[in-house]
Amino acid sequence: MFLAIGASRFTFAQEPPLKNHYTHFIKQENALVLSINQVLKPSKNYLKYEAEVQQVNQQATRGKLLLNIKKDSLETPLKVGDFVFTNALISEVEGAKNPFQFDYKSYLAQNQIYNQIFASPVEVRLLNLKSHSVKVIASNIRDKIIYEFEKKGLKGNELAVVKALLLGERNELDADLRQSYAAAGAIHILAISGLHIGIIMLLISFVLKPLESLKNGKTIKLILLVLILWCYAIIAGLSSSVVRATSMFTAIGFGLFINRKTAILNTLALSALILLLLNPLYLFDVGFKMSYLAVLAIVLIQPKIVNIWHPKFKVVHYFWQLLTVSTAAQLGVLPLSLYYFHQFPGLFFLTNMVILPFLGTILGLGLLFMLLAYIGFLPAIFIAIYQFIILVLNQFIVFIAHQEAFLLKNISFSLLLMLTCYLVIISAFYWMSQKTFYRTILVCLSVLSLQSVLIYQKYQSAKTNEFIVFNNYKTPLIALKNGVDLKILRTSDRLDNAVLTNFKIGSQITNFEVLKTNQNLFLINDKKVLVVDKSAVFEPIKQIDIVVLTESPKLNLERLILQQKPKLIIADGSNYKSLITLWQRTCSQLKISFYNTSQKGAFIYYF
Repeated sequence: MFLAIGASRFTFAQEPPLKNHYTHFIKQENALVLSINQVLKPSKNYLKYEAEVQQVNQQATRGKLLLNIKKDSLETPLKVGDFVFTNALISEVEGAKNPFQFDYKSYLAQNQIYNQIFASPVEVRLLNLKSHSVKVIASNIRDKIIYEFEKKGLKGNELAVVKALLLGERNELDADLRQSYAAAGAIHILAISGLHIGIIMLLISFVLKPLESLKNGKTIKLILLVLILWCYAIIAGLSSSVVRATSMFTAIGFGLFINRKTAILNTLALSALILLLLNPLYLFDVGFKMSYLAVLAIVLIQPKIVNIWHPKFKVVHYFWQLLTVSTAAQLGVLPLSLYYFHQFPGLFFLTNMVILPFLGTILGLGLLFMLLAYIGFLPAIFIAIYQFIILVLNQFIVFIAHQEAFLLKNISFSLLLMLTCYLVIISAFYWMSQKTFYRTILVCLSVLSLQSVLIYQKYQSAKTNEFIVFNNYKTPLIALKNGVDLKILRTSDRLDNAVLTNFKIGSQITNFEVLKTNQNLFLINDKKVLVVDKSAVFEPIKQIDIVVLTESPKLNLERLILQQKPKLIIADGSNYKSLITLWQRTCSQLKISFYNTSQKGAFIYYF
């Protein structure tokens, strides 16, 4: 029954099924009324918003899209709850155009966003309408708190960290600081997650402890605890991560109230089931999986690790508890983290040992200062102290991040390898709980499976040969892969290019070489490949199989086709769009196959 419900719920969640979804009313020209749901992190050239389509050509509609407005210093950024009018064109969100590249289209589809609008400020008109939804009220509360923080002197990276830590707003975080938190193994601190909600739940539980002495005091305490947690979740913007974490700890709070370990596990599973019924696409959300795996690991694995040693001194026992909690959580998410992020912060235990004891104080003070800021009674000295604490935190994180010898990066980790690693972890701790013969056999089989996967992947990677024309913006990137060896045939870009780095990780490349030559003609297996760049200089050789046009060369393509007689013309992402359109028309007239990487993604020839 559950499988049937899950399958049907997932099917309906993938595509917009509603009759009044805006996609059913789109024409070539549209008059759109949008309401701003969420302010997203801006890109270099655009302000980004998640918007709900309220009307299409005066027809009431539903459905979300991504609104991109070109940056203009004279324009005031939009806020949550604003209504705007625009007649800008709606286009589909583009997917990944290169192998192993992050697929932004799939990521947005998890939030039921399938289309986007690119508009200039003059194409978007602010309407004199306001929403009074819970999200708008929460946004106004956040704006007032941030305004008070800024007025009392909180600024720069410290303000950005406080906004991320307490209010879930990470839009203003400096990219270098964010990378430092990731390298130090503390990126989870910058997103309101299970860790934050768990600490807040403990703080509130401590404050409400006197209620337990009353009749039905535990029940009253639980109700107040859940209400306060959800009030905080609303103020923090009800983002997916906040809703997940609050739902999870509401369930855990209920399990603790019953005072049974099995109740915690069952209520945790129930919270996951409810969230997946509401939005089955959470199943593909990294944050959802990491949150539940971390908590499950703490509940199931940490007790087994902590029993390995029983320190006599309370202080040592306290730090041993912290270390075991951190280790258990890290074990729970490690394979998943390696699969998605391809790096492992070797000093995570040191970071957590230093930060976790003080995180409760940081969050507790932050919540108190938020309340004081909202009622308009926040002494400047409090903010000065808080800014100093956050400054010290940032400096410690940057120091840890600079110990690059302990940061393992660019780790190739496949889905199959991730699953077998979890099999080893689960079977090992299953064996630790009861060391029977059959459980020992299970551990041995799981380790054997892991070894088999490693050998198989090494074999598959070694026998795969590819010629790749990447879709790289502005500059060419052409490569030849022979097993685990990669040769860059043509590039003028830096070698830490994200496109190239992702490919090296995904293809398990161990040897890397850049050809120091401007050679135009290459023999790939039995195919002659001619690369024509901006110099447009090449040898007139007949019977070329593939011509690669890159860097917008000024040439007569019709003459080249008649002379060289190629079977395929490839235009990469470094060419002007107007030239690509012209070349495509020429190839169509001469009945020559044309491949545009900007539309179809990277060209890959396997041999």
